[in-house]
Amino acid sequence: MASPDLKIRQVEAFRALMQRHTVTRAAQMLHISQPAMSRLIADFEERVGFALFTRQQGRLLPTVEANVLYTEVERAFVGLDSITQAAQQIRAMRRGSLRIAGSPAVALEWLPRLLTSFAREHPGVDITLLTHSSSTVVQLVASQRIDIGFIAEAMPHPAVRLDRLTHEPMRCILPAGHRLARKRVLKPEDLRDEPFVSFPLSFDARRTIDRVFVEHGVARQMTVEAQLSQTIVAFVAQGAGVALIDPVTASFAGERVAVRRFEPAIADELYLVSAVGSPASSLVTAFAADMKLALEKIKTT
Repeated sequence: MASPDLKIRQVEAFRALMQRHTVTRAAQMLHISQPAMSRLIADFEERVGFALFTRQQGRLLPTVEANVLYTEVERAFVGLDSITQAAQQIRAMRRGSLRIAGSPAVALEWLPRLLTSFAREHPGVDITLLTHSSSTVVQLVASQRIDIGFIAEAMPHPAVRLDRLTHEPMRCILPAGHRLARKRVLKPEDLRDEPFVSFPLSFDARRTIDRVFVEHGVARQMTVEAQLSQTIVAFVAQGAGVALIDPVTASFAGERVAVRRFEPAIADELYLVSAVGSPASSLVTAFAADMKLALEKIKTT
């Protein structure tokens, strides 16, 4: 009596025998013994309720019913092969998606550079990069609309975890050819009465920078305010003044402005934001590792 309870190993044995034509070669294909192969075929015939093979002159020949059934089996195995291929691609990080959000300091130029390199190493991965304020990045991670985020200030949230990636000093940038560019390290006294491009007063970085100059009794010419580090770089490149910016932006600003160390050090931080209780995918883990390596290079410059 036929039973609908088919076992995958029996179906695999039937498929192998249809493809290899002899029990010996089919058994080799499945890495089992000939008796085991024969048993699987016999059990499969009992399950389906009709003969699948006839023996003629020492050869096994598929019945008409077997050929019809084999067509359906192949359709099913095409799907299984697709699943296997997908699993292999996921394991090799050549399939999947990587959704990232970052605050402008890292998302406008630095993250695109890193993600372009990552995309070359992992073809087939869909990458999304969103640029938002730090608070919005945290909300996107908390709601799991993105995988990870990168922000320039700590913003605690019960649904996210913050991992500090850097605690590096800000850099001083000057127009190319500026008289102070000959110095390796600049101090507040060096910038006395210099036109200065600054962050808005509402920014923590602005208040910290201003406090350092007040403590050293140094006055600057506060000429321009801008929200984004990249905009500040553009102003400095045009000769609007000098500035202090985050080390990440400074790491690729050297093509447009002179970049120098500044003392006393004013620390700038970068945080990785991830959802609490949500395990990271292999793609997220790999990209986070790449980013940490890139940040190590910044520390040495």
